[in-house]
Amino acid sequence: MADERYDLRYDPNEVGGDLVVECWISHGPRAHDPSFDPQPADEVTLGDDEEAPYRGRVIRRDGIRVWVQIDRESAAHTAA
Repeated sequence: MADERYDLRYDPNEVGGDLVVECWISHGPRAHDPSFDPQPADEVTLGDDEEAPYRGRVIRRDGIRVWVQIDRESAAHTAA
């Protein structure tokens, strides 16, 4: 069963220094949701099934691949 607390699954080991991470729609909990169509500038939530989800903004999309920049406030809030 999909975990719908977040939109896209990400690998925390793949987050760059600029807080950008590549996600695959097909690997996330909304993979079979035809209404989920993230586009640049859209806000999404990112999760890894272990930590609280982060907020982020889509900065690029290529088919089922989506690049999201994690919201610094969201990351700082979770770390506190």
